[in-house]
Amino acid sequence: MKDQYKISILLRLISAIMLFLALGYHPYSYYILLRWVVFGSSFYSGWVFSQLKNHGWAWFFFIVGILFNPIIPVYLSRSTWQIVDLTVFLIFFTSLIIKSK
Repeated sequence: MKDQYKISILLRLISAIMLFLALGYHPYSYYILLRWVVFGSSFYSGWVFSQLKNHGWAWFFFIVGILFNPIIPVYLSRSTWQIVDLTVFLIFFTSLIIKSK
């Protein structure tokens, strides 16, 4: 489980960086890639946290995964997405600082 947690840290770090960068202006393809990266890292991290019996973080990551789902996308305005991206960035960053059980 230790290796899976380390992979989760890397994926959450990549997602956090991409979410922060999403506050700028990029081609539409960046936001499609962002959806896939955040979707994948969220579900993987949710699974890892559920295995660690940390259900609060697990639920958060599963919900974020659904929100960023690239297969059945949620459509929001750019300004709303910026708020979502910033909020999720801050929480992803917080999850990197706080150690799991």
